[in-house]
Amino acid sequence: MVEITGPVRVRFAPSPTGFLHIGGVRTALFNWLFARHYGGQFILRIEDTDEKRFVQDAADDIMSSMRWVGINWDEGPDIGGPHVPYVQSERKALGIYQRPADNLVASGHAYKCFVTPEEEEAMRAAWAAKGERPERFRFRGPERDWTPAQVAEAEASGKPFTIRLKVPFDGATSFSDLVRGGDQITISNADLYDLVLLKTSGMPTYHLAHLVDDHIMGVTHVIRGEEWVPSAPYHIMLYHAFGWQMPTFAHVPNILRQDGKGKLSKRKDDVSTNRFWERGYLPEAMFNYLSLQGWSYDDKTEIMSREEIVERFTIDRVQASPARWNPDKLKDMNGIYIRSLPSADVAAQLMPYMVKANMIADPPQPEDHRYLAQLTPLIHERLEELQQAPEMLAFFFHDVTTYEPKLLIQKQMDAARSIDMLRAAHAALNSIEIWTISEIEERLRALVTSLGVKPGQLFGTIRVAVSGRTVAPPLFDTMAALGRERSLSRIAAAAVSLE
Repeated sequence: MVEITGPVRVRFAPSPTGFLHIGGVRTALFNWLFARHYGGQFILRIEDTDEKRFVQDAADDIMSSMRWVGINWDEGPDIGGPHVPYVQSERKALGIYQRPADNLVASGHAYKCFVTPEEEEAMRAAWAAKGERPERFRFRGPERDWTPAQVAEAEASGKPFTIRLKVPFDGATSFSDLVRGGDQITISNADLYDLVLLKTSGMPTYHLAHLVDDHIMGVTHVIRGEEWVPSAPYHIMLYHAFGWQMPTFAHVPNILRQDGKGKLSKRKDDVSTNRFWERGYLPEAMFNYLSLQGWSYDDKTEIMSREEIVERFTIDRVQASPARWNPDKLKDMNGIYIRSLPSADVAAQLMPYMVKANMIADPPQPEDHRYLAQLTPLIHERLEELQQAPEMLAFFFHDVTTYEPKLLIQKQMDAARSIDMLRAAHAALNSIEIWTISEIEERLRALVTSLGVKPGQLFGTIRVAVSGRTVAPPLFDTMAALGRERSLSRIAAAAVSLE
């Protein structure tokens, strides 16, 4: 185990190219847990250097999603800090990246490349025409060996250029990775290419911008997804070229799809973070579940509070092998967290879903709050997502107008006997003076005996009569909440529907 001493400084630097992927939240969470466990700061930085894929308001979604899960930051775009601004396009406007790029050119570690995209594509085609595998093409710009005079002449002609890293042809580049126990990862330089650091627009690429910012902001540990492992050698070269102290790297495992076939995908999977709060996942449940995507405390503990996870989180327990997304397990965990809440708290959280389903007026009235508080205990134990509540409670707010005869007729019963049971139940219940759960139960259980039927036969038929469904909250509680008039009306209507 590699010893880590605080204080540490880590960052999460998402690109605002769309909604925040739940896998990105997991990476942010690991950074946050690392900072909180070892004592230090967690920085949020928006890396918007990809102009073509930039999405308006995506940065707001990123921050809202992280806050929902329970991740806060010590420095960031909205709260500032000692290294403002924390948005790369704004930092670019201040010239923060141009000088380092120029310094690399001056020191011979980078060069100005005048090759156009069309010319680069022609180079790729020529490579393939020689019988070489296209994926093995490694770009090396002819300008690597130009004289200063040649560069000046091309620049004077007004031809646009990029600045590329001059990668050695031979040798290898190695780095250590905390997730792999400090083992070294080595990549042959022959497998690399001359990476673009500064675009023709003057906008830095991720590779230059993130590294300059990490250095300026004093980042001590770079914790990111393992998809960045192939890019790490370029970053090592840049640190050496600048002569800067290198942070410690930790590449956390990818999250695979439930079937294990490939990573969680924005195109194929429901992985937008805001969709989870829309569906009614509790942030505490999501925090707990995401912490287990690639990390574990032991081989049996799963339900943990935020404080327990912070206390127990160490980077040596992060696995190198991929995690696997399990939406069923997440749903089960959310159900556990919902059941741990008082019903009054759950009712308050259900209200927006009931309003959205047009079952309760907007704004809700005091009587709406009271009625939902009465209904919530009936479904509390069955909820796995808060969005399930409107469907579960629909028959309390909408009349049951049609019945399927086969649902009203229980096993070993026929239509005639079912009609008799419904009429007898109507008569027995109609005589109740004070409509309470205990009175309803007493009358119906007595009716089971007098009719000589099984409880499941009578109760099953009445359940369908009052709710229109075979699965519903406890029968006596349901009828008490529906009230005398609606319960009796539906029982009578069910009898009529069977005639």
